[in-house]
Amino acid sequence: MPVNLNESDLDRIRQSISDPVQSNREAKRQHLKELSTQRTGKWPNTLEAMRRKKENWKKDKEEREEAERLKIDEEELRLQKEYRTKQIERANRLLYEQTDRMKTLRSKELLADVLQDREYQIGEKQAVKALDKKVEDGWTATLMTQLRDADRKAEEERKEREHKHKELAVMQQKQLEEYKNTHIAHLREEMRDGERIKAKAEQDARDEQEAELARKRRVKQANEDTRLANERLKLLRKQEEEKEEAEELKRQEDARKKEERTMKRNELQRQRDEKKAAQKMRMIDLATENLLRFEAKSEARLENQKKEVRQKEDNEIKFRAERRAAQKSAIDHSRSLQLEEKQRRKQDEIEMAKEQSLKWADYNQRVERAIMKEEQERKLDNVRLAALQRQQADAKRTIEMEDRAAQILAEETIKNGHSIEQELYKQYAAHVLDDAEKRGMTNVHPLKQALKAKGIDLLPASGFRV
Repeated sequence: MPVNLNESDLDRIRQSISDPVQSNREAKRQHLKELSTQRTGKWPNTLEAMRRKKENWKKDKEEREEAERLKIDEEELRLQKEYRTKQIERANRLLYEQTDRMKTLRSKELLADVLQDREYQIGEKQAVKALDKKVEDGWTATLMTQLRDADRKAEEERKEREHKHKELAVMQQKQLEEYKNTHIAHLREEMRDGERIKAKAEQDARDEQEAELARKRRVKQANEDTRLANERLKLLRKQEEEKEEAEELKRQEDARKKEERTMKRNELQRQRDEKKAAQKMRMIDLATENLLRFEAKSEARLENQKKEVRQKEDNEIKFRAERRAAQKSAIDHSRSLQLEEKQRRKQDEIEMAKEQSLKWADYNQRVERAIMKEEQERKLDNVRLAALQRQQADAKRTIEMEDRAAQILAEETIKNGHSIEQELYKQYAAHVLDDAEKRGMTNVHPLKQALKAKGIDLLPASGFRV
């Protein structure tokens, strides 16, 4: 169904989809913004400058790291080359050591060392034997001396024991005489003690008889004293009974008097209770009269309060009506202010939308320029990477060529070394012989044979001479 649009709606739609019309003020503002952008582009502390600096720093860092890696690769190539050279030299040395002539020389050198060690062992054995004989002679002499000393000491000890035995016999005789005298004196002392004990026993018997007589006298006197005490006790008991009867009569009299006092006190209490009851009735009558007067006053006060409440309600209704009218006027005024504020905010939003559209357009242009710049930098990085890869490939080919040349040189060196091997062998064998003679080796005949021996070349898979 077709839609009919009036001219104003059509203009509004066109304005909404078309670019905003730039006024003189906006053009001037845009020009000033471009000048500001050009000026701030040279400042080092802006966000854009810091971003560019960060990107350049990353690139510089990558370039430095790549240069360091190249240096490390070159150093690694040099070290590998040195290592290969050393390995080739070591291989040549090992190959030379594995030749038959060198093995023969080593075996002869070992034989000479063994013979020399054997001579040392024989001399050492003879020296040990002589030393053992000397030590054994020394121990024999020492043992004989010890035996003579032991015999002399045994004789001296025997004489000493005999002398001690004689002295002991004399001492025992003296002790026996002293014991005899002591025993006799002890017997005499025991006799004197027996006589003293007998006299003491007789005296004790006499003392016991006297004590028994005194005890009997004391018992008799005690019985007499007990009889007299019993008579006095009976008299005291009789007096005590008479005193208790008098006290009982006194207690009965006191009880009668106490009963009379109790009856009088009860009568007085009854009279006081009657007076209190009469006074209480008078107070009740007075309270009833006061209550009636208070109720009359309360009814009058309630009537006055009802009138005041009705007046207050009327005033409240009037106040509420006035307040509703004031609130209505305030609401109308607030509504008008809200409509005005809404219109103003709408106008501000339109202005802000225009400004935001301009900002986003400028931002999109800057983003497109940044993307194009990054694309160019990426292409340059790819070009640099390709150049670096070509350099690495060239370096690898150079290394392979150097390895091949070194291998060829090693093979040629091994082939040409056979002519020098004989001279080297003679020099080395002569050096070994001189060294053995300097060390004092007497049997160097095996080394001389090895020096004069001719070279023997064997086939790879057999032991036949060539």
